[in-house]
Amino acid sequence: MNTNDTITCKVPDWLASSARDDDQGSLINEFMVVAVNIPFCAFAFLSNLAFIVTIAKTPSLQKPFNTLLCSLAATDCLTGITTQPIFVTLRLMVLYPGNSTCSYQGNVVTAFYVCILLTSGWSFVFLCVISFDRYYALSRPLEYRAKTTNKGALVVIALTGASWLVLTHLVLLVFPPIGGLIFGMVTSATFIAIPTVNHIRIYLAFRRHNKILHAERVAERQQLDRALQKEKKMALDMALISLMLLLSLAPSVLNRIVSIFSMERLATFQPWTITMVFLNSSLNPIVYIRRNKTLRRAAKSVLLLK
Repeated sequence: MNTNDTITCKVPDWLASSARDDDQGSLINEFMVVAVNIPFCAFAFLSNLAFIVTIAKTPSLQKPFNTLLCSLAATDCLTGITTQPIFVTLRLMVLYPGNSTCSYQGNVVTAFYVCILLTSGWSFVFLCVISFDRYYALSRPLEYRAKTTNKGALVVIALTGASWLVLTHLVLLVFPPIGGLIFGMVTSATFIAIPTVNHIRIYLAFRRHNKILHAERVAERQQLDRALQKEKKMALDMALISLMLLLSLAPSVLNRIVSIFSMERLATFQPWTITMVFLNSSLNPIVYIRRNKTLRRAAKSVLLLK
């Protein structure tokens, strides 16, 4: 088996560039991709794990919304120890093609495909669930606080996670390739549309409540206003998280458009567009902690073992 066969066997063009020993530019590009991804694997895992542990160890933070956020953090944590390291392994196989067989490369590609389908799907599904939660909280803030519980949030997380796991197995084991492609396109559009529509509904609900506040009595107005302000901030945080995820996907879409004119550019930039998606897992916990003073203090106490 020659070098070129090892590079290309069972490794799709969208996943691996054709770096060669005589192509110094491609080799440097691959080294840089590996160098960037390795530390962020560790950071994504540790930072999201720290967020989950902080919520678990701080009773005052154990609220339904934070419980739902933990599901998103757990997905990012899983990305940091599964999908992203497998991606690094694929990059290393591009750099050192003689050290792996076609069979091994095929297995790694399959593992990457399964993991990215699971983790990316869970990220989008949980964002959709959280957007419904935020709409309920902003449209009926007092009712939300009275009826929503951590146990209910955990049940929703378990059912949602299990449902996506079953769908993933169906796509991989039952659907024909064209069916899997259609499924991917439909779910991608759905996962983008649902949070977008819900955030618009959240904005309209908040405006509606602002008008109602002026007609309420002083005591009721103060109670409703306090509830709305807290829920509004959480909704803004999730809108930011959703926007960051969409922005991380934008380079991949742009690169696909560019590939129509130059496959060489696709091979060069594709590893970086995938890396941009992975970096989102490292940025999310920073947003959680940066925008929540109570969470920031709790995380500091947990990390310093106070």
